[in-house]
Amino acid sequence: MKKNHHSSHWRGRIVLSIIFVCSASVILRLFFLQVISSDELTARAEKQYRQKVNNVGSRGNLYFSDGSLLVGNQTVYRLFAEPILFDRPSAEVAQILGQILISDSEQYESATSSARVELEENLTADLETKLSAENKTWIGLRERISESIKQEIERKKIPGIGFDEYEVRYYPEASMAAQLTGFIGKTEAGEDIGYFGIEGALEKELQPQRVQRQVVRDALGGKLFSEKEEFVSLNGRDVTTTIDRDIQRILERELQLGIQRYEALGGEAIAYEPKTGRILGIAAAPTFAQEKFYLYDPESYKNPALTELYEPGSTFKILTVAAGLDTGKITPETTCDTCTGPRQFGSYTIRTWNDEYHPNTTMSDALARSDNTAMIFISEKLGNETFVEYLKKFGIGKELGADLQGDRDTPFPTSWRPVETATRSFGQGITVSSLQLVRAVAAVANNGELLRPQIISSVFDSVEGKTHTVQPVVEERVMSTASAQTLQDMLVYAAEHGEAQWTYSKKIPVAGKTGTSQVAEEGGYKEDATIVSFIGFSPPHDPDFLLFVKLQEPGTSPWAAETAAPLWFRMAEQISLSLRQ
Repeated sequence: MKKNHHSSHWRGRIVLSIIFVCSASVILRLFFLQVISSDELTARAEKQYRQKVNNVGSRGNLYFSDGSLLVGNQTVYRLFAEPILFDRPSAEVAQILGQILISDSEQYESATSSARVELEENLTADLETKLSAENKTWIGLRERISESIKQEIERKKIPGIGFDEYEVRYYPEASMAAQLTGFIGKTEAGEDIGYFGIEGALEKELQPQRVQRQVVRDALGGKLFSEKEEFVSLNGRDVTTTIDRDIQRILERELQLGIQRYEALGGEAIAYEPKTGRILGIAAAPTFAQEKFYLYDPESYKNPALTELYEPGSTFKILTVAAGLDTGKITPETTCDTCTGPRQFGSYTIRTWNDEYHPNTTMSDALARSDNTAMIFISEKLGNETFVEYLKKFGIGKELGADLQGDRDTPFPTSWRPVETATRSFGQGITVSSLQLVRAVAAVANNGELLRPQIISSVFDSVEGKTHTVQPVVEERVMSTASAQTLQDMLVYAAEHGEAQWTYSKKIPVAGKTGTSQVAEEGGYKEDATIVSFIGFSPPHDPDFLLFVKLQEPGTSPWAAETAAPLWFRMAEQISLSLRQ
């Protein structure tokens, strides 16, 4: 009995000891966890249960002047895989995905039956290679998956296949106004950023805001609640442009047809509202598609109306005559006493474009005939200082102040020797951008007031809930109203009786002028190559629109009267009809 009692006593002591040791271990462990490792464990818990989530707004939309969408946003998806969750072989998953994804391929739609089989096999093989990669827990498979393709894949119910949602730019009018809008590319950090056109110039206005918010989740990852916050719009500002959708469509369609008809290398067309400075449309060719900009020559991204300088030729004579009229040096009836033949400046001989001369021609007839010697006559009456002053007042060499990336000052001549002044009086030996010329001639159409070109009509700020309207800006008065109206009449006469009179439209009244210039190259000018243009406005007094058309090196004829002028009238008649509707 004593032995059993002794044994029981020791067993009890052993059990108590074990309980004591275990309790001490638990206490020590709790002390370690709650005191010594408290900060670290708290941080781990915070990391596990509190997650930071990035919220990004939508990029601002671009609208036509009538409120219809020019550039917007579209929700797309990134397809990804987590192979560890697959319930079937990777090859089978690749086969299922390949059959669905191939239908979203542009090549597949236009391919022959045999080519389609090969395309699908190649896609499936590529997917299988990605899905079979070792030591990868997450694999990106395809970008820009549409909603319909996403739903079709989801119906297959494949564990381990998922989607990330994001937005891309959407172009409901396809590539319309590409050089005006610009496009969205990536920064080195992989973030969206606007390049060229309005997207580049107004990046800070259009870009969405990003904020980081804290979300508390349960042990299974379910969302419990997020930190208290007031709703603030993260969207970028919406921009309504001055672009008229119908006019833009007319310009792009007719310019492309004109380039084909006259076998030109390229061209431009600009529609403008002289009374406000609003750009109604700009078309240029060659162009590009914003959504797939990476497939095109980067040179096509630039807006040539801003960035491409050229010698304007006879359209520039409008400014020479404007300066002469405004200073009182000439009137429409002033006769030229130095227009009897070619003019000689040292070793340089300057002739008229057709080598015909008209002694004592009036200034009205000289402008209609595009007489080079009469323009020299005017520049000599003005003198270099006054001539230069007027060209600068008209904005030659100055940036436009428009909200377009690429707008900048352009070179203005510093040397004005007699022969240089003579050639510049008729638009050779001086360079302009197309929009600079449009701005200048629009001042004549607007009774002498030079307005800042305007591409933005209004901006809507979703944070403020307000729309900010952009008002027309008068830069300065460059000539008197009387002088401008006199020149308007002279341009009506030039359009009716000049070298392009055969194409003059009886449907709309027009004031305008042709321009044919040589193509400058290093060391001189190209042989048998010209830049042809026509600039005019309608009606001649209080015009609804001004239109400029330019063709680069037409192959059918080197003269503007036979190429740019008829193209101008085809566009102008349609624009006039569109504005009346």
